[in-house]
Amino acid sequence: MRNFKLTLEFDGTDFFGWQKQPGLRTVQGVLEEVVRDVLGEPAKVTGCGRTDAGVHAWAYVCNFRSDTGLEPEQLGPAVSSRLPADVIIKGTEEVPGDFHSRFDATARRYQYRLSTEKTAILRRVTSYTKYGLDVARMAAAAEFVTGKHDFTSFAAAGSLDDVSPECRVSHAVLRKSGAEVVLDVKADRFLHHMVRNIMGTLIEVGRGKISSEQIPVILCKKDRTAAG
Repeated sequence: MRNFKLTLEFDGTDFFGWQKQPGLRTVQGVLEEVVRDVLGEPAKVTGCGRTDAGVHAWAYVCNFRSDTGLEPEQLGPAVSSRLPADVIIKGTEEVPGDFHSRFDATARRYQYRLSTEKTAILRRVTSYTKYGLDVARMAAAAEFVTGKHDFTSFAAAGSLDDVSPECRVSHAVLRKSGAEVVLDVKADRFLHHMVRNIMGTLIEVGRGKISSEQIPVILCKKDRTAAG
C-alpha cells in the first residue's frame, strides 16, 4: 500500500470540524467520499488533529493509504476536481509507509482573529467584539501561556476524559493591525476550545476585568470556570 500526504486549505464555516460525524458535514467525511469516488475503493483519511466547527485552515495535513497506480501529480488534481469550493488541495506527495499526519506532527499553529469593528467581508474569519480593548495589556498577558502547562482552565468543560491536559506552547503573540487583533499560538498540541478560551480570557484582560498577572493563577487553578 502506498501512503499519500495531502495539504489542504478549507473554509470551515459550513463544516462541523474535521472529524467525521454521522449526519453532519465534516472535512474528513467530504474528503473520504471524494477519494472513494476517484479510486473506486474506500480510504480512511487520517488528519493531523481535530478542529472545532467553524475553524478554517491554511495548511492542514492529512494522509491515506491506497494501492492506486496514480502518481501524486495525477491523484491531486483528480481529487481536487470533485471537491466542493470550500476545500482545496494545496499539495500532494507520496511519503514513507510509516508517515502519520497526527503522530509525526512536530507542532500546530492557530490564529484567533478578533475585529473591533463590524465587518461584512471578513465576518467568516473574524469574531467581532464591541468592547474597547487595551491591546498592550492583552499582549503582556498572552506571554504567560508560553511554556509547558496544565491547560484544564482553558479546555472545554467535560472534554478531558482520558486526555492529558498538558500542552507545551512555544509561541503566543498578540498583535493589532487596524481594527483587527490577532492571537498567534504555536504548540505541540491543543485542547478542545483551548485557543478560543485563551482569547476570551485575554478580552477580559483588555477590558480591565482582570490583570495580566492573573493568567498564571488561572492556569494553576485547573478549573474552567476560572477563565474567561
